[in-house]
Amino acid sequence: MRIQIIIAALLLPCAVWSQSLRDSLIFIKSGEVYFDFGKADIRPEADSVLHLFAAEALKSPNSILYITAHTDAIGTNENNRLLSQRRGQAVKDSLLARSVPAERLEIKEFGEERPQATNDTDKGRQLNRRVTIDLYRKLRLTTMEGNIVDSLSGKGIVADVLINTGLWRDSIRTDSSGYYRAPLPLGATVTIDVFAPGYFFDTRQFKADNPKMKPLKIPLDDIQPGDMVDIKNLYFVGNQAILLERSQPELPKLLKFMNLNPGMKVEIAGHVNHPNLPPVTVDSWEYGLSVRRARLVYDYLIEQKVEASRLTYKGYGNWQMRYPKARSNRDQELNRRVEIRVLETGEKLGKIGKDGY
Repeated sequence: MRIQIIIAALLLPCAVWSQSLRDSLIFIKSGEVYFDFGKADIRPEADSVLHLFAAEALKSPNSILYITAHTDAIGTNENNRLLSQRRGQAVKDSLLARSVPAERLEIKEFGEERPQATNDTDKGRQLNRRVTIDLYRKLRLTTMEGNIVDSLSGKGIVADVLINTGLWRDSIRTDSSGYYRAPLPLGATVTIDVFAPGYFFDTRQFKADNPKMKPLKIPLDDIQPGDMVDIKNLYFVGNQAILLERSQPELPKLLKFMNLNPGMKVEIAGHVNHPNLPPVTVDSWEYGLSVRRARLVYDYLIEQKVEASRLTYKGYGNWQMRYPKARSNRDQELNRRVEIRVLETGEKLGKIGKDGY
């Protein structure tokens, strides 16, 4: 028996640009039942697989089982197609006998067309004599839409919108007016990251808890020399140059930002939380910690092949704390930060073309 348990998502093509709320499917797990040569009889050892999938299907009323049937390459295409049909039906009958409703079972037979191993060996042919059972669960979708705009002019920007719900990821590109539209699982916590050449990137997080969501307009600030911006959600363990676990995904976003703007040069500025005290000196441990935090980000970008000539790093100790009299954990967390200061913008890439930036 071989069971795959994969947490991944599959959005049906028909749901992607639907005007109305539709069902979609999330892939839960996959299992296989194997057969003897030329036979469509269920082997005794397959009972555990069939029992597992029947139990899972009955436990979740929104589930669907997709049955795909296969053969090895011995014999004619026509005979193998008929044999795979009988194998698929045998698995379906077994699941029906375990009380799985017929409307939640779908069969597709492929004969010898989709081998998963070579047909040149006995072992390979045995692996090809199989029926695969894929378990999906239906999800309700809502629709996210809005515009990405220049923060000063209000004009639309062609940008990439990266979507992450924890279960699945997707990316879409706005049209020439900055408009975007995408399906989301209803009730999911959603993180979207927005990138456009010549602009600082932005991150938003929200709960997709409304079947009819309000349009979300996201303004982006263009890049100018001297501008400074936080790397959002990039926070450190107290008294260490170690990122909090939830901040690990932020560094690839910074890398994408640097790659979108290849002529840009930046200073990476590190800060510490040292409230209610005088400014630290450059020979202090606290100042050294701010340097090490900036260096962590610098080293990451260097490792990812960003040219060293585009990067500098510097510590600022507690000289520029957001909350000099911080009391809450949140205030202290925001003091432990790294910022990006733009030194040169270089030549802007302009609009996103049809085939890329």
